[in-house]
Amino acid sequence: MLQARPLRVGLTILITVTILAGSFLFSSSSPDSASAAIGDQQRIVYLDRDNNIWTARTDGSDTQQLTTRGGYGNVRMSPDGTRIISTGPHDGGTGVFLMSANGEFPSRSIAAGRGPVWSPDGARFAFAQSSQVHIFDRNGEFLQTADAQASALKWSPDGRSVGFGRIVVDAYGTGCAVQQLGWINSDNGQAETVGAAIGDFTWSGDGQSLIHVSASDGAIRTLSTETGQSEVLSTTRVNPCGSPMFTTADGENLVATRWADGDGTDVIVINQRTGEEQIFQNMPLSFPSSRIPSAYLTGDHSGRYLNLIRSYPTAIHRLDLQTGQLDPIIGGDNRRVVNVSPDGMFVALLASPSGKAQEMTITWLGHDWGQTLKNVGWLAWQPSPLNQSAARSWLRNWEREDRPVTAGESRTWLWGPESFDARLEEYDEAPGGYRAVRYYDKSRMEITNPTGDRSSEWYVTNGLLVRELITGELQVGDHRMFQREPAQIPVAGDENDPDGPTYATMQGLLDAPAAEPGSEITATLNRDGDVADGGPGGVTAERYVDVTDHTIASVFWDYLNSSGTIWDGRNFTDGRLFEPTFFATGFPITEAYWATVRVGGEERDVLMQCFERRCLTYTPDNPDGWQVEMGNVGRHYYAWRYE
Repeated sequence: MLQARPLRVGLTILITVTILAGSFLFSSSSPDSASAAIGDQQRIVYLDRDNNIWTARTDGSDTQQLTTRGGYGNVRMSPDGTRIISTGPHDGGTGVFLMSANGEFPSRSIAAGRGPVWSPDGARFAFAQSSQVHIFDRNGEFLQTADAQASALKWSPDGRSVGFGRIVVDAYGTGCAVQQLGWINSDNGQAETVGAAIGDFTWSGDGQSLIHVSASDGAIRTLSTETGQSEVLSTTRVNPCGSPMFTTADGENLVATRWADGDGTDVIVINQRTGEEQIFQNMPLSFPSSRIPSAYLTGDHSGRYLNLIRSYPTAIHRLDLQTGQLDPIIGGDNRRVVNVSPDGMFVALLASPSGKAQEMTITWLGHDWGQTLKNVGWLAWQPSPLNQSAARSWLRNWEREDRPVTAGESRTWLWGPESFDARLEEYDEAPGGYRAVRYYDKSRMEITNPTGDRSSEWYVTNGLLVRELITGELQVGDHRMFQREPAQIPVAGDENDPDGPTYATMQGLLDAPAAEPGSEITATLNRDGDVADGGPGGVTAERYVDVTDHTIASVFWDYLNSSGTIWDGRNFTDGRLFEPTFFATGFPITEAYWATVRVGGEERDVLMQCFERRCLTYTPDNPDGWQVEMGNVGRHYYAWRYE
C-alpha cells in the first residue's frame, strides 16, 4: 500500500521509479518515523492485462509474479499484507486460490467457489460454493462449512460473524434485488437467516448488527445478531442499489446515497450511536451506469473524510464530515478511476489510448506526484490496519475505565474523554512495517499484531511514551530507535509553565537510588534537575520494584490497586481499575518528587512520579477522585513527535 503519512512543512521526499514489463518499482529516501510520507514497506497487488497476479513492496523490492496461467480475479490481500486470495480457473470452472504475497509458499487451489473475503484481522477467509459457505484459516486449513446460499459475503468488524445476502427476487435483472439476510458464526459454522433487505448491506461498527434497507418498509434498520431484534436507525429514503453503503473506518457513521434533484448525488451520513443525520446535497458523485462503483465513494482511515468521484471527465473531491467543506482535488481528467488507497491519499487512474497499451497512473491526491505504469489493468493497496476492527478494540479498552467517568463517575480519566488522532506509525515487528495507533490525552493505544488473540488483555497495548520522552529515544521497532532530544515539555501543569520540571529534567534522575519503603517523601525537584529537601510530606515510599530499582509512592500504589465502577462490555459493575496492576503505567522509572508547578496560572505543590508509560501526579488539595491523576502524556508525546 502506498501509505501517506500526515505532511509536515519542509518535508522532502526522493522517489525514483523503474518500469518493468508487468511490474513497477518504487524507492524512497529513508526519513525517520516522525516525517515519513510514504510507507516503503507496504505491499500492493495488481493484475497485468493477461489477468495474472503480481505483488511488490512500494519501495520496489520483492517484486513477484504469483500466477502465470491467467484468468484470475476477485483478488484480495490479507490485512497484514502476507497472503492473497483470489478466484481463478479450476477444473473447467472457477475456484478459490491462496498464495503468499512474499514467496513463502506457492499458489494453491483451495476448492471450487467464488467471492472470497478476508476477516478484518486476516486470520480467516470465507467463500461461497453452491449452497454452502466455507471458512478456512489464513494458511488454507479448513475450519467450518455453513449451509447458506449466499450471493454476497461480508465479515463483521470483530471477525466473529460472516454476514451474507441471498437473492430472493430480481425479476428484471436490475441488480437491485431483494435479499434474505443472515449471518454465520465463524467458530461453529451455524447459520441463521433473518430479515429481508433491498440491495446492499453492511455491518455496524461494533460488529453486533447488520445494517440494511428493509424490504418491508424501506427504512434503514439494524438487525442484532445477538437478539435478532430489528430497530429503525433512520426513515430517510436512500438508494442501496445505486452506490456502496458502508460504515466508516472509525466505526461511527453509516454512509449511503440517494439520487439528487440535480445531476449529482445526495450523500447521507448517519451516526450509528446517536442516529444524528447529515445530508450533503447534490454532491459531485456520479458514474454512467445504474450503480456507482465502490471506488467512487470511499472514506479515509480516520473516518473523517470521504472521497467523491464523478465521471466523465473524472473529478475528485474530498468531503470533510466534521465541517462540511468540499475541496476539489482533481478535475477534468479523462482517465477512469480504478481504486483509491485505504487511507484516501492515493488513486489509481486507467487510460486506454487509441491503438496503444493501457496505462495505469498512481497519483498522490493533492500533490504533484504520479507514476505511469504499463501492462497493468487493475491495482489495489494492502488493507489499512486502521479499520473498524481496530476501532472496536480501542473502544473496548477505553470503555472499561472511562465510560463510567463519562456517565458521571467522579474520578480522574485513565485515557481521556475521547481520541484526538488515529494514524499508522512505523514499527518493524508490525505486519508491513506499520501499526495502527490511536492517541488520547493520557496515552497512545497500539495494535502491533492484528492477527493476535483479540480476547487477550495485551492485544491492545499503550506505548512506552514516557521513556521515549525522557530519553529522546523514539522507538520504531523492538530493537530500533531514532535518537532525538528529550522533550522540553512540563510533566505536569500548564504547558507554558517556565519553571516546572520537564521530561528532559527527568533524564538525570533515571538512576537515582530507590527510596526506602516506609520513609516519608519530602524530596523536591526543580526544572534544572536539582533535588533538595523540604517538600510537604504526608506521603511515604510504599512499594519497591526490583525490575527498575525504584519505589512507588504510597498514594500512587493505592491508586494502582484501587477499585471502582468499570464497564464490563455490557453493564457497569465494580472491579479493579488496573488489571494487571502495571498494564497502563508500566514500571516506575523515577522516584517521586514534590515540585511547584503552575496549574491554571496558579502555583501549586504537586507530587510527581514517572513510569514507563505514564506519569502520575498527586495534588493534595484536589477533590476526592481527582487527587491522583494521569499526566497528559499522549498530548505531550504527540507534540514532541509531530509538531
